[in-house]
Amino acid sequence: MNSVAKFLMFFLIIGSLYSCNSQRPVNYSKTHSYGFEHNDDIYFLLDYQIWKRGGRFWFIMPIQLPTRIYLKKVYLYRYEPDLNQLEIVGVPREEAMRSINVVRTKFTKDNSKIIFAYHAGYDEDINPLVDFFIWDTQTGRFTDTGVENPVRYDHPLYEKYFSDYKSPTRDNPGIIGISTLNNEILKGLTGEDYDLPEEW
Repeated sequence: MNSVAKFLMFFLIIGSLYSCNSQRPVNYSKTHSYGFEHNDDIYFLLDYQIWKRGGRFWFIMPIQLPTRIYLKKVYLYRYEPDLNQLEIVGVPREEAMRSINVVRTKFTKDNSKIIFAYHAGYDEDINPLVDFFIWDTQTGRFTDTGVENPVRYDHPLYEKYFSDYKSPTRDNPGIIGISTLNNEILKGLTGEDYDLPEEW
């Protein structure tokens, strides 16, 4: 078999593998942050992903095709316990980086404003980075902080609100654990209540 035929055969095999991968099921993942209680409402972030696992094949050694992510977005929700109503009130970033992690989101407040920050990866010197936002509950909008996300932990605005932040389980009024949020507060809600896109 000449080199051109081998080359064409290789791409035919790769094409068939990607075709097989297209038959793999689409996955929908929801990752909650801690909850934060403010004026009888509960706020939390949700990292929502639509993705498909990459296939695996042998070519001298096993090769794992990359996971294909169709949608990855972070939503800010407000839950009103009295009405048992869940609502998306904001989207901090239209495009969420793969490296973000909302699980340990830090929350605090300043009068009518909710301040929050979540892990957003590392810089070239392996310093941890965060995305930092302020949500104004009166205007229903994000406040323009002048911050270009992500920022390091030593950013002045981040230090202003979180320099003395303790573990979420200690001395942080308003924080609600993820287990309590999912298994008690939001347990009666359905997928439709989240009002999330299912197509891409």
